[in-house]
Amino acid sequence: MAEVWIIVVLIVGLLLLERLAITKLTTHPRGREWVKRHHILHPNSISLIRMPLGIVCVLLAMADCWTAAIICFTVAMISDLTDGTIARNCDLATESGKWLDPLSDKCVYFPGLIYLSIVREPLGLPGGWVALLLVTDAVGQASRAFIQKKAANHFGKAKTALITLLLAVTALNHIHPLWFTSGHFVYLLTVSCTVLAFLSFYCKVIPDSWYANSLTLANFLCGIAAIWNVHAGHPLRAFVLVFVGQFFDLFDGRLARKYGSTRHGAVFDDIADGTSFGLAIGFLVWQAIPTLPHVWLLAAFYLGCVIFRLYRFLNPATTLPRGIFQGLPSPAGAMLAGSATLLFDRLPLLAGAIVFVTSLLMVSNIRYRHFGHRIWPDLPKGMKLLILLLFLIFVNISIADKDYANSFSFLCFMMAVLYLIIGVDYPPTREEDAPPVAESSLAAEPPPTARPDGAGDTTGASTPESPRGS
Repeated sequence: MAEVWIIVVLIVGLLLLERLAITKLTTHPRGREWVKRHHILHPNSISLIRMPLGIVCVLLAMADCWTAAIICFTVAMISDLTDGTIARNCDLATESGKWLDPLSDKCVYFPGLIYLSIVREPLGLPGGWVALLLVTDAVGQASRAFIQKKAANHFGKAKTALITLLLAVTALNHIHPLWFTSGHFVYLLTVSCTVLAFLSFYCKVIPDSWYANSLTLANFLCGIAAIWNVHAGHPLRAFVLVFVGQFFDLFDGRLARKYGSTRHGAVFDDIADGTSFGLAIGFLVWQAIPTLPHVWLLAAFYLGCVIFRLYRFLNPATTLPRGIFQGLPSPAGAMLAGSATLLFDRLPLLAGAIVFVTSLLMVSNIRYRHFGHRIWPDLPKGMKLLILLLFLIFVNISIADKDYANSFSFLCFMMAVLYLIIGVDYPPTREEDAPPVAESSLAAEPPPTARPDGAGDTTGASTPESPRGS
């Protein structure tokens, strides 16, 4: 186990060293000029150099040199960050780089995915899902030959990062078994990578105006699946699906304002939110704490408050500054009520009291800051991706190992309580203090096809394409 920790520390050290060195180099005028004079440091050159390293990693693994294989793979994937930083800071982004960089990434991790799906001892990847992942990723790469959106989107970035982690964790198990890994965990992680690969491809080929409704549909389907899982006796899976639906809801409103949507997109969004954050959580409350007297009344009351909350959002009685909500947003309410129901299922009175208070907060006049407008945009892009990845990993661990189920519920509960406190708009924001909106993402008045200020209760950052990456 000591060798595993040494490798992990070395990987983190290499990553930090690369980030510090390349950032300092490319943010100084002399450093940028020095980079431009050396053609080997051109982003496209780095991508070409990286391509054969995937085969090298597999050859090292076949020779039972797993430590060397992991270090080689780490260097290859860190170089993906290097060329992206150079392309942005040194103004060296090219049209060819938009397809060459993701192609080189696939040349690095495709061989590892194939090899680890064949070598299944002590821990291997599910062959069927790996094959589907490879096909989806290959089709996505080929689509760059005839579509305009060649650069990476956030789904593609998350997919590449998650595949990197999947391969690293699986390879480390060949050195020493890790306490949090299992065949089920690796299976779920592979499925997650495949889903992200599909979403990355889907968002490249569909018209821009379909973005918002596509994510809204995904949120709606998460709600339907959550209801089915509650009925099937899987409350944790149901709550996880609602949690995943919140991430889809985080982006749909902003994308609707930036790219447009359908005429009834706002109503569709409210239906999706009502299904995921209202009906699914209400059903969860009803089924998870059956010992609470008249629990069905509490569940119905919660659902009614969510519906009223969503109706009031579309038909506000008062004008609020941009980025301010009247009442607790329904996604935050769903997280608080759902996590409390799972966490305190053996204390039904406490769980019921939290659900009741949450319901009242959603229909109250307390003003809350918009997470997508006032909190999320201030976070660095790297931190946003890291947060999403950590939660995705934690979700997979929680489903794979029941011992971590309460930990996931507790984390969600604490996040909801934290937002409940720091999200309050105090002192009240004045209209002139509201954050400005970029002309490229929102006109003075929302277009007829856009959703009013996000339509869902949480609109997040848009998904602009990166000059490089997959």
